Amino acid sequence: MKTTRRKAIEPNAKFARALTKALKNNSRLMVDGITIIPPIQAGQSWRLRASFNNRQLERKSENVLGKVNAAFLSLVAEIETLQLGALGLPEHSNKSLAEVINRYIEQGGPKHAWRGKTPANRTEDFNHLIKLAEKENLKCENLNASVVRRYLSNATASGKRAKGLIGVIKTFTKWGVGAGYFSTAQVDAVSAVVWQAPQGSNYKVAPTRREQSKLHFGTDDIAVPTHEQVSALAAELQKHYIYGEGLVHVSANLGTRANETFIFTASKKVHELGLGNYVDIAEEVVRIHWQASNGKTKAERVTKNNKFRSVVIPPVEGIPTGFDIYEWLKTRSRKALEEQAVGINPLALIFPSSKGAVMNLEYFNREKMRHALDALGWKMPAWVDAKGQPRAMYRFTLHSLRDRFGTTAADEWNYSERQLLEQGSWADSETVRKFYLGTTDETHNSVKQLHKSRKLFTKGNRAS
Repeated sequence: MKTTRRKAIEPNAKFARALTKALKNNSRLMVDGITIIPPIQAGQSWRLRASFNNRQLERKSENVLGKVNAAFLSLVAEIETLQLGALGLPEHSNKSLAEVINRYIEQGGPKHAWRGKTPANRTEDFNHLIKLAEKENLKCENLNASVVRRYLSNATASGKRAKGLIGVIKTFTKWGVGAGYFSTAQVDAVSAVVWQAPQGSNYKVAPTRREQSKLHFGTDDIAVPTHEQVSALAAELQKHYIYGEGLVHVSANLGTRANETFIFTASKKVHELGLGNYVDIAEEVVRIHWQASNGKTKAERVTKNNKFRSVVIPPVEGIPTGFDIYEWLKTRSRKALEEQAVGINPLALIFPSSKGAVMNLEYFNREKMRHALDALGWKMPAWVDAKGQPRAMYRFTLHSLRDRFGTTAADEWNYSERQLLEQGSWADSETVRKFYLGTTDETHNSVKQLHKSRKLFTKGNRAS
């Protein structure tokens, strides 16, 4: 890697006179423990030498006073860094905060392991802090509670979002302690920060989507769509997206994540290249190995939790809505290969965009899904953020269909916990128990039926 040329920094008048005198007299100059040796002959370089714990440090410079001063300041900074490190203090605390954040994002976080959407998400998270650091020329040592509070006031108008951003900053500063950029006192100060709505704001924390759904549509209604609601959404989405019906029923009965489903492919070769999840009609499974990503390598495109799985395509007899997913995928796969052959669908995608490319989830939600949800009356009343901007949620999202899959698999297909964990690729058993083996409308009705049966049984006993 080519070394970046050092930029000249003009010395103050006193130091300039001392350097000029040393050059004229061909004599060494000692400043702050650094020996500065002028060139003996024309064309030679200045040499700057120092030592720290028996370690020899050196810089060279062209015969330009600004360049000599820049080399001197560079050597002073290195010595200060080594001294701080020897004392157990953050030796890189004088580094640019903006540059360190950017480097942190580029390396993939504290464990160099970010992939998928995470780098883009963290870039957005840190955006306002980077701008603030650049504007005020902040060093790592300047990061404190006041800076974080100003960052939060610019970055968000929501308590929920602020909580997430504070978590991101905590992780960053904890990494920075080990890497020598921050002190533990800075981490403690940042950890104590809480977000405050602007003075005079009547801001209230918005309920979660699930909570809003219960409040708006009734206490007996929960956030897992019923089979009837799945069918209604499928029919409506078909009006807005050519493969909308298939997408809804596939999502509700295979439980794949949106960025896994959007790259379903009829081509085994595309799958082997790491660009799609193969719909294996012969084996009646979908090989879920990858997720839609801008990553250039296969390792960057592996599905969430790094799990390769083959999700079984359920037969129509097991699908409560009666939609024959297997036959639909079989027909669509054949058509996708035909589209690939003529160049209008290069990856033989089952659910391509109108241009034959991988569907973008944000675009899909904005241009397709929300129109269907609006038509079904599933948009909930807006809440207002701390800046007075209305924010509205919908009763269901595309991800809600994954909830439907988990509930169906547990309650109707009688999947074991292990089977559900493997097929859905959740992180752990606790997640499955907490979110996908919970309450449904069917559970509510089954409780009512249980009590009715008990009542009838009791009456029968009394009669006898």
